Amino acid sequence: MTDDKRWTIHRSTHAFRDRWISLRADDCSTPDGVAVASYYVLEFPDFVHVFATDETDRVVLVRQYRHGIQGLSLELPGGVMDPEDTDAVAVGARELREETGFHGGTLAHVTTLSIDPARYTNRLHLIRATGVVAGTSDPEPTEDIEVVLVSRQEAKRLALSGAIANAAHVALMLMVLSVPQD
Repeated sequence: MTDDKRWTIHRSTHAFRDRWISLRADDCSTPDGVAVASYYVLEFPDFVHVFATDETDRVVLVRQYRHGIQGLSLELPGGVMDPEDTDAVAVGARELREETGFHGGTLAHVTTLSIDPARYTNRLHLIRATGVVAGTSDPEPTEDIEVVLVSRQEAKRLALSGAIANAAHVALMLMVLSVPQD
């Protein structure tokens, strides 16, 4: 076996493409010569999620309608990185303010992960914000967002109980909550 496990792409076409999503079909072969055709890859832009706490250490969450599940979802604030965005922390600050009105404080990049490395090309950037203060939100016209403030203990309970439906958000919250407070 070789150290390089990358598949060779012999042909790549786009079955569908718009501003939100692209479906790419790759005809590939493994390093051992096994044909894999067509292998479908979803191309999305990178995005950020922000685990924010205010000056009294309450966790800032948002509740909003999600059409995929056709219901309300309690989750971390965040959003898609625009093509010109290069700084995930700056995007996190922007999305936090737009969705919740919270701003200021100290923001730091925690980690970059893949939601599904087998099928998705994009990355998820987790941003930690501490000491944020309330302000005026400016959500997009399609967003109807309720800001929900909970204690760290309640955030953990929500994550572990299934009250937060997005599995990635559960994992991100538990990552941050498992680190001792400064």
